[in-house]
Amino acid sequence: MAATIDHVIVIALENRSFDHMLGYLQHPDASFDGLLGAGPYENPGWGGGTPVSATPDAKYVLPLDPDHSHEAVMLQLGATRRGGSWQVDNRGFVDSFERKGRGLAAPSFDGVLAPLVALCKRLTAAATIKDRGPLAMRCQATSQVPVLSELALKFGTCTRWFSSVPGETWPNRNFLHSATSDGTTVNETRFYDNRTIFELLEEAGKSWHIYYDDTPQVWAFHELWDSDDRRRNWYRSSEFANHVHSGQLPNYSFIEPNHRPPLHLEPYLPVVGQHDHGSSQHPGNNLVADKDYDGCPPSGPGDFARAEALIAEVYEALRSNPELFQRSVLLVTYDEHGGLYDHVGPPGGVPAPGGKPQPGLLGRLLRFLLRRKTTFFDFTLLGVRVPAIVISPYVPAGVISATPRDHASVPSTLRALFAPTHGPLTKRDEWAPPFHTMLTLDQPRTADLPDLSGHAAPAAALASPTGAPESATAPLPGKGPEPPLPDHYQELVELADLVDEKLPGPVAPTTMGPRAKAQHVTAEFQHNAESAR
Repeated sequence: MAATIDHVIVIALENRSFDHMLGYLQHPDASFDGLLGAGPYENPGWGGGTPVSATPDAKYVLPLDPDHSHEAVMLQLGATRRGGSWQVDNRGFVDSFERKGRGLAAPSFDGVLAPLVALCKRLTAAATIKDRGPLAMRCQATSQVPVLSELALKFGTCTRWFSSVPGETWPNRNFLHSATSDGTTVNETRFYDNRTIFELLEEAGKSWHIYYDDTPQVWAFHELWDSDDRRRNWYRSSEFANHVHSGQLPNYSFIEPNHRPPLHLEPYLPVVGQHDHGSSQHPGNNLVADKDYDGCPPSGPGDFARAEALIAEVYEALRSNPELFQRSVLLVTYDEHGGLYDHVGPPGGVPAPGGKPQPGLLGRLLRFLLRRKTTFFDFTLLGVRVPAIVISPYVPAGVISATPRDHASVPSTLRALFAPTHGPLTKRDEWAPPFHTMLTLDQPRTADLPDLSGHAAPAAALASPTGAPESATAPLPGKGPEPPLPDHYQELVELADLVDEKLPGPVAPTTMGPRAKAQHVTAEFQHNAESAR
């Protein structure tokens, strides 16, 4: 590698598979393993019915957030043990999605509060949604994802980058930071004490920043913010471009999108303005009523489009400073597949992270009160394949790497570049191949770098407001109070509650609703971070 890399930037978006986002990309390299090959790329229909083929007609919105619990992903993969080895067939995506819509995939719980939770879920159960299983097979046309597609064509694509766990968001994001999920396969709202790549970089004398808006999941690693020395490393996303231009970019920048679910009118119309926040592409942030789905346009403004704008804004900030860009590498990836189809089975036989789980006193208490039932998993099978684009002037245009990787390749790369004498965090990142090896050019490209400025939002638009929090019951125009929070954001609201208890100063008023309280805690957290600088 001819390049000298001083800056690694990682953007991790939410819950989209490789095939769902890039399967229909017309890549000039025949080894690009999407959905334009021979196939067949199909799944059995519900109840063994007529096979459902993958098609390039996905919309930005869905009537249902696909199931991506550990049990659901194992069903989607058809994962079984045979002779001590994992076998998968990737033929359960339609079945899993249909089960979710029909209310056949409700999670079950153990713990003191489990009976109360079960009762509440029965009383608040949503109406069943039938015959939507085939939507799991619908993939985005290239025109629907212009930013991601252009970056894949003009830089490098990892065609064998898998999520670290066949499971939900939190365990997979934890692997990005600590090469382990502390024994979890589901979202477990608590603090995690596992050593992270941020701490390892500090020990090597290197710098890091976390850029975020609203409630970032990386808050779960409380050691990264419970002192002034570390809180000063946290910035709003809108500061990233300023740091690129002013020379304040650290060795490692992690960018977490805004997870706040937008609001919609019915029939479907995005609300632009007060609630115009989310930028994660999580299907749960892009939902419409089932009765409105068929009439919705394929694309439009909203969370999905804002995520494309976020990628473009980060890329354009780097491109605007050529000298810095030539010393940088940007990775764009997704934490997990979100229950959406991919045809490539993940490898088994990978090393488990090792070590005993460290739930701590709070974690043990929470598990005593309430815990999700889940089957035992040995962490030797990776999750579903996700997009991963490696961007640098030293990456040849359209290059492909088919080396199997997972999210532990992020700490593996950072160790290789900035802390080569430091040992791995776990056995997983000891195994995980780094991605900076894709920077193979002797000289940086200059003239043929794509211009994505037309897709970028102004930097200020990437951050949600930090002033007075919006009301938790802020009405939709003419449509009454805000609908309930989706599960994935409710877990972040619960994390904000835990953070609020540990931050200096008074906690948020009890009169605040959950949405407003999460925004209040974010503003208070940022105030503390700015005071520490």
